[in-house]
Amino acid sequence: MIEAAGGRYVDMAIMAPVHPRLHRTPILLAGPHAEAALAALTPLEMAPKIAGIRVGEASAIKMLRSVMIKGMEALTAECLLAARRAGVEEAVLASLQASDPGWDWTARGAYNLERMMVHGARRAAEMHEVAATLRELGLPDRMAAAAAAWQEEIAALYLPAGPDALADRADRILSRL
Repeated sequence: MIEAAGGRYVDMAIMAPVHPRLHRTPILLAGPHAEAALAALTPLEMAPKIAGIRVGEASAIKMLRSVMIKGMEALTAECLLAARRAGVEEAVLASLQASDPGWDWTARGAYNLERMMVHGARRAAEMHEVAATLRELGLPDRMAAAAAAWQEEIAALYLPAGPDALADRADRILSRL
């Protein structure tokens, strides 16, 4: 329909939070007109990359990446909220840090909770679409569906992110669950 009306359709996926990079946020382009879009966007100091020649490839990359990103947020919330409630948060964080020293687990935990608190409703909606995509691919959607549920539950608490500290964010969520 778009081409019949004289337009050109390009599949585009925004691959990171827009703030603080704004128009320089990485984007993926796909479809038969992706090269033309790349040529139009690059002089605007945007950060486009070609993902493929088929419409849907950019969106598929974004959605399937979300299984990992939003899933890790949900796992972080489940792990660290339970650890805080059980009174073993410091030991769990120390163990995680020892297992993966390249990642600041306390900072990442606080960041993941912030993403769910502030953007959980939108992220849950995306994860429902991701789950549908997985089913369309003939795969189970267990992790995507569970991540969507956690994102929805924390978003429904209507809590702004508040202080940056992991403990503060966890306590605010736990007080409302």
